[in-house]
Amino acid sequence: MSIDTDEIVLILSGVKILQDLDIEVIEDIARHIEIIDFKAGDIVVEKGHMGNRIYFIFEGKVEVQIPDTQGDIKSRIMLKKGEVVGEISLLINSTYSADIVALTDTTSFYLDHEHFRELIEKHPDFAEVMTQLMTSRMAQNGGINRVSKYELRGKLGEGNMATVFNAWDPELEREVAIKMLKYKLAYDDRFLDRFEQEAKTIASLNHPNIVNVFEVIDEFSTRFIVMEKLHGQDLSAILKEKGAFDLAATREILSQVASALQYAHNHGEKGIVHRDIKPSNIVIDAYGNIKLTDFGIAGPPQDKDVNIEGTPSYIAPEIINGDLLDGRADIYALGVMAFHMLTNSPPFSASTLGKLLKMQVNQKPPDIRRNIADIDEKLAVFIESALSKEPDDRISDWDQIRDILKPSGQFHLQLDPDELAITIRFRDTSYQQSASFINAMQKLLQEEGINHQIEMHRGSDQDE
Repeated sequence: MSIDTDEIVLILSGVKILQDLDIEVIEDIARHIEIIDFKAGDIVVEKGHMGNRIYFIFEGKVEVQIPDTQGDIKSRIMLKKGEVVGEISLLINSTYSADIVALTDTTSFYLDHEHFRELIEKHPDFAEVMTQLMTSRMAQNGGINRVSKYELRGKLGEGNMATVFNAWDPELEREVAIKMLKYKLAYDDRFLDRFEQEAKTIASLNHPNIVNVFEVIDEFSTRFIVMEKLHGQDLSAILKEKGAFDLAATREILSQVASALQYAHNHGEKGIVHRDIKPSNIVIDAYGNIKLTDFGIAGPPQDKDVNIEGTPSYIAPEIINGDLLDGRADIYALGVMAFHMLTNSPPFSASTLGKLLKMQVNQKPPDIRRNIADIDEKLAVFIESALSKEPDDRISDWDQIRDILKPSGQFHLQLDPDELAITIRFRDTSYQQSASFINAMQKLLQEEGINHQIEMHRGSDQDE
């Protein structure tokens, strides 16, 4: 059968998984399409053979014959015009798991592996469609229910860069969270090269206020990040639900985030810059303990010519300008978060992304004192300095920052009759050395249902 490209475009536009793509993307897919005919009874896809094509059914009907563990046919699924077969095996670079047989004379379009990969790398929207298709098969009955040794138990959430699944580690008998990098990143060689370089460093971060990353898995043509399962609510959701924080709560949360960032910035030879500090990446448990999450775009300081990454309302001016990037970008974002927590709105907002980025670079931020009349001068000065446009003008001494953000009265505990305070002092011990013990203790307290709060202080923080 001979079909011109315009007709192929029209037909592909009616395929369910492609319906939301721009016409230019569909036209590009059409230019790489091949056509194949099957007679009734022909095998379209054979179980056990390597998946190297994605088929779009144009005319006719096919049957997916799903086998049981003994190889007998357990169930049959009929597919017809506009439906797709072979996509998962091609995506995950694996063999076909079932036979697919033509029930009638059938005409199908197909993309081979080479052109499929080329199109995914070229068109992020096509990669996103494939990600959604893949995640729809993950953790579903009869779908893909395992990544390496981990059993998938459901989808937890989704962001711009990854989809998160709830999973179970059968060896250590614990819940974990698994992030699957979206295919637009997994097929981006530049991003993947950097991700591979930094994955081990990020996994080595060990601090009570930083989510633990256990391992990175290369499977299904993408990367999975296995981390601890957090129990709590992210700061963004709390702000939406309850509104602005008071000064004491703001200090408590900022102090813990600052502790995590100080550790990350001083970790390894070059330090780790988070690059995406924002409320949705701060998880707070029922006891007020925070965990900094999502080091997905984290890495060492970088020079110019780096793509803009992060959340627009929190991006430091130097990132927008493509200038030198270091830990001071995180301090800028921490200042934005302080302003946001106290006022329930970031310092800059605009109707378009372009306007917002220009404001971040050029416009002086509002004076926090006008919004919060009773704010103490030290905290106001921190926010003002952290939001400086020039990194050299920004407060950057972490000991000074943590002294400013230190929760008031934390060393003079006023205990209720039903409270018990225990002090454990570590001497000549780094954060990394003590963090394993603190994390294990926190986990045990949570498992026992004991209402608790863990605070960390340096000796230099003590009042004179």
